[in-house]
Amino acid sequence: MKRMISVLDVNNGRIYRRASDTPTLDLPVDFDRKSGVASLDERSRAHCLDSGGKALVYPAFTRPLSWRVRGEECLVASVSTRSAPSGFRLSAVEPAQA
Repeated sequence: MKRMISVLDVNNGRIYRRASDTPTLDLPVDFDRKSGVASLDERSRAHCLDSGGKALVYPAFTRPLSWRVRGEECLVASVSTRSAPSGFRLSAVEPAQA
């Protein structure tokens, strides 16, 4: 049984439980936090918008959610399956309990 980790979707405020091996991406420096989404193509290039609304494409490497620290913001795969993740959402790992 895989360990489950809570993540807070920064844009909609909902908390989700994801498997510890869920793919994640680092946030690019000029990431558009309003859109809060990115995609990953078959060549391991991330596609998102920068803070000015322009397309941003950069080489990206996935890391499992379990490698992230509590409170860290990153892009978490939208689906909990590891097979060919494509959509990622801005999330905070294991947010503090209210």
